[in-house]
Amino acid sequence: MNTEIFLIRHGEPVLTGALLGSTDSPLSQNGWTQLETAFKNIEDIDLLVSSPLSRCAAFAQYYADENSQLLHIEEDWRECHFGDWDGQTYQSLHQKYPQEVARFFSVPAVQTPPQGESLLDFCHRVENALTSLLQSYQGKRIAILTHAGIIRTLVAWCLKMDYTQGTHLRRFAVDYASMTHISIYHGDNLFPQLLNLNQTFVQEIYPKSVPVVAELAD
Repeated sequence: MNTEIFLIRHGEPVLTGALLGSTDSPLSQNGWTQLETAFKNIEDIDLLVSSPLSRCAAFAQYYADENSQLLHIEEDWRECHFGDWDGQTYQSLHQKYPQEVARFFSVPAVQTPPQGESLLDFCHRVENALTSLLQSYQGKRIAILTHAGIIRTLVAWCLKMDYTQGTHLRRFAVDYASMTHISIYHGDNLFPQLLNLNQTFVQEIYPKSVPVVAELAD
């Protein structure tokens, strides 16, 4: 028996170029259109799960209402909380805290933003959220509308990367409104397989002025 997990990153938010974690920036009109296009390519879903942040939850609620889709909006699928740095632009952060920010981007497992969620706590939260979902919906097809940090962590989990060190945050792109597909076989143990990574349905998802390497989360 396999559980199919479709991880969809939210579309472009109004606030870009910032360390966007718990800051609740809504989708831009472009971001909304990106998700409409992406969800046209997802079929036969038993359950839609969403982060509670509006850049995910607003579209998820709309889609569920329009398609009579079972929807769970769950707190554990929100992005990492970056404490005092949350919502600040990358430019501003580098100007205010150059050494701390450089260390955070280099070794996020060691440097936690002030008042922020540690990388280890974040990884445990994501693991627990997935475990709970698999226990309740084994064998189902589940779409999860969530954030780049969550998706990268689950891909690293699937590939047995040491995601508690944060190296996976720079190893692959997760574009706005992209879909990543993980199939999980349930035997004596879980056997996950990455079937699709960062599948995009629209062109020029990232503005050319935004370097992908900067988009560690959101």
